[in-house]
Amino acid sequence: MLYIVGTSIGNLEDTSLRAIKTLCNSEIILTEDTRTFDSYYSRAAAQFNLSPIKNQKIVHYHAENEFMMMPIVIEWLKEGKSISLVSESGLPGISDPGGQLIKYLSEHEIAYTVIPGPTAFATAALLSGSPTDQLLFLGFLPKKKSMIVQIFNQLRSIKSKQLNPTIIFYESPHRINATLAILSEILPQADIAICREMSKKFEEVLRGKANELKDKAYKGELTIVIKNN
Repeated sequence: MLYIVGTSIGNLEDTSLRAIKTLCNSEIILTEDTRTFDSYYSRAAAQFNLSPIKNQKIVHYHAENEFMMMPIVIEWLKEGKSISLVSESGLPGISDPGGQLIKYLSEHEIAYTVIPGPTAFATAALLSGSPTDQLLFLGFLPKKKSMIVQIFNQLRSIKSKQLNPTIIFYESPHRINATLAILSEILPQADIAICREMSKKFEEVLRGKANELKDKAYKGELTIVIKNN
């Protein structure tokens, strides 16, 4: 059985008992970054006074090796091994590795389940104060300006009384200023919230129009929420 395990998005205490029990009882854990995970795993297990089973394997599973690792993981599952999939933070498969594996398992009716946990986009939606009855999550935007322009022009064109979702996406601190510059041209009246370091010590939400936010300096992991007025 494959367990898709949600971990905290920053604050260790957001980790659930069920998540850590599942990880500790898994024969194999697939993770994006073994060093980051080792630190998190040891602290989270100690929090619940739990220990991993003997001979547990922790294996790299990231975007660069997902295609190569999939047949190996599928064979392990067919052998009846208990496997957990985790990402750097939050839920695996949501703008993180794991999507292709989950798709294959679903199509071939190989058993898997999800151990729920925090997700950055849902947390940011609430932090922003924007309407949450309709949410549109874009993951990470393309790198090309022309493609970003095309996406937001399309979103602007579908706005109606019945359909006007709050838009959410992830962005790098190295690209956020260029993205905000684009938004200042396409959606100048939109209310924007930039949520950074959520659930961590320096959690911060910056609100304003794109033009007001585009020249600031940003650090850390960013989730952008847009209310298209």
